[in-house]
Amino acid sequence: MRFLSHFSMAVALAAAGTLAISAVPQEAHAKKKKKDKGDKIEMSKEVRPKVAAIQQAIASETPETAKPLVESLLAEPLTGDDQFVAGQLAIQLGSKLKETGLQEKGINASLASGRTSAEQLPAFLFFSGNFAYSAGRYPEAQQRFEQAYAAGYRDNNIGALIAEAYFKENKIQEGLVALDNALTAQQTAGNKAPEDWYRRGAGMAMKNNVNGAAGKWTYKLVEAYPSGENWRAALSVYRDSANPKLSNQENLELMRLMRKADAMESERDYFEYADAADPRRLPGEVVSLLEEGLAKGDVPSSSSYVKETLAAARGAVAADKASLPASERDANRSANGKIALATADAMLGYEDYAKAAALYQSAITKGGVDVPRAQMGLGIANVGKNDWAGAKQAFSGVTGSRKSIADFWELWIDQKAAQTSAPAPAPELAPSAT
Repeated sequence: MRFLSHFSMAVALAAAGTLAISAVPQEAHAKKKKKDKGDKIEMSKEVRPKVAAIQQAIASETPETAKPLVESLLAEPLTGDDQFVAGQLAIQLGSKLKETGLQEKGINASLASGRTSAEQLPAFLFFSGNFAYSAGRYPEAQQRFEQAYAAGYRDNNIGALIAEAYFKENKIQEGLVALDNALTAQQTAGNKAPEDWYRRGAGMAMKNNVNGAAGKWTYKLVEAYPSGENWRAALSVYRDSANPKLSNQENLELMRLMRKADAMESERDYFEYADAADPRRLPGEVVSLLEEGLAKGDVPSSSSYVKETLAAARGAVAADKASLPASERDANRSANGKIALATADAMLGYEDYAKAAALYQSAITKGGVDVPRAQMGLGIANVGKNDWAGAKQAFSGVTGSRKSIADFWELWIDQKAAQTSAPAPAPELAPSAT
C-alpha cells in the first residue's frame, strides 16, 4: 500500500531555483576596455555629424530627445566601427533613460559590429542572453548564455541560467546536464551552490519522469544540504520514482533510513513505514515506531489506523518474543541461511542489533538467501551498533535494485561520522571575580 503520492513535493521542488538577475547592462558598459592605437575606433564621415548631434542631445537637459536620433542611426545599414559606436550610444542613452529595449538594441549592435573588445565580449553576450530570456526567446537566450560562458563569464548565476533556458524549451535532459555542469563549476571554484539549484534539478527530474535522474538529483541534494526536510524529500522522491517499484522489504529499508535521518514528518510517513514492516511480521518494530510517532505528536491518537495497527502489533509481541530462542537454535542448526535471515529481521525489529548482525552474517555465510537483502540487514544492524565501518562495508557489498538504497545509507553514515568528529565549541569562560 502507498499512503501518499509525493508528486506535489516534486512540483514544489521544481518551482524552486528560478533565478532573478540583479545586474544591469551598464555594468558591462562601465567595464569598457581602453583600446590601444591598434584598436582605435574610426567612424565614417557620414556618421560623425549624426553622432555629434546624439551626444549633444544626451548631454542636454532633455536627453530623451536623443532617442529618435539613436533609433534612426541604428536603423541604418551600418557595419564595423559605425555600428559599434551606434550601439554604444544606445547603451549609454538606454541606461540614462532606464529603457532596457534601447540597451538591448545597443548591446546587440555592438556584438554584431565585431568590434566589441575581448574584455567586454563575455558580459555583452550575457546581457544579450538575459534580454532574450526576459522576453521569452529561450533558444536565443540559451545560445547567448553558452557563448558568454565559453568566453569566460561567470557572474549572475550564468550556469544555472543556461539550465533554466533549456528547461523553458522543455529540453529537460539538456537542462539537467547544464545544471550539473554548473554545480561542478561551483565546486571547482571552491564555492557551494545554492540549495535551490539542487532542488530544481530533483524536481525537474521527477516532474518530467526522467528515468533514473530523480534518485541521482535527490542524492545530490542531501549530500550538499543534509537537513531532515531534504532527507525526507530525497527518499520520498527516490521511492516514488523507482523503476521498477520498490518491494515492501526495500521500502522498509528506505523508511528505516528516513527514521534514522530524523526525516519522519507526517502521520503518512509513519503509516507507510508501519505498513511496510507489517504488525504481524515485525510487531516489535511497529510498536516502537508508532509509539515514537505518538510521543512526538506526529501521529494522532484518534486515528483508527493507529489504534488498530498498534493493538495488533502489541498483541503479537509476547508470542513473537517467546518464539525467538527456538528460532535462534533452528537458525544455528539449519544447513542454509533462511531461518537465520528471518530471525535476524525479528531481532532487528526489537533493536537487538548485536544478535541481528550475527544472524545476518550467518545467513550470508550459509547461503540459500537473497544476499543483497541480507547485506542490507547487516548494514542496518551495524548502524544500530554504531559500527560505522562495519555498516559501510556491508552496504558497499549490496548490488542490484538495492544499491541506490545502500548508497543513501552510506551517505548518511558519512554525514553522521562528520558530525561526530567535528570539534566541540569552546566553552564560555566565566567572568572573573572583582
